[in-house]
Amino acid sequence: MFALWRTLHSFLANAPKRVWPDGRMARISTKDGGDGAPNRITIVALVVSDHDRNVLRGISDREPIDIHFAESRVEAWDALNRLNSPLILYDRDWPNAEWRTTIQTFAFSPHRSCVILASRVADDNLWQELIRCGGYDLLAKPFRADDVARAIRLALSYWSSGRSSTQFVGNSRR
Repeated sequence: MFALWRTLHSFLANAPKRVWPDGRMARISTKDGGDGAPNRITIVALVVSDHDRNVLRGISDREPIDIHFAESRVEAWDALNRLNSPLILYDRDWPNAEWRTTIQTFAFSPHRSCVILASRVADDNLWQELIRCGGYDLLAKPFRADDVARAIRLALSYWSSGRSSTQFVGNSRR
């Protein structure tokens, strides 16, 4: 058993760092500042609640991420493409918007951003529908900092791994 742990430790110690041992993000972007410090990655957020915005600001203070709070879907789309953002957080309660169409639009952006849907209702049926629409994950509202930070880390890790071209979403291959 000890040999297995030693082998696993050796592998992880020599692998490219994606996440620090304490769970903080590190060097997810392929560009770095040259000094070994992780770049700050910008994610786009369309969230309604002030509480949720404050949770995201708190995460941004602890993690190497910047949050661009968009005030409309058009602004979010522009920011997503202008900033090459790997991730967008979208609130299902966003006014005057049908969430399925919005998720599909964001998920199939030119650089294939991960889309996390935030909803007061978070069950298996909604999660399955979200996946069929091209979304990445579902977060319960109101936000809890640990849950949101974990979801962001996983989505960024997934996005930086290149998102396999053989992945199935719904009935189509992407």
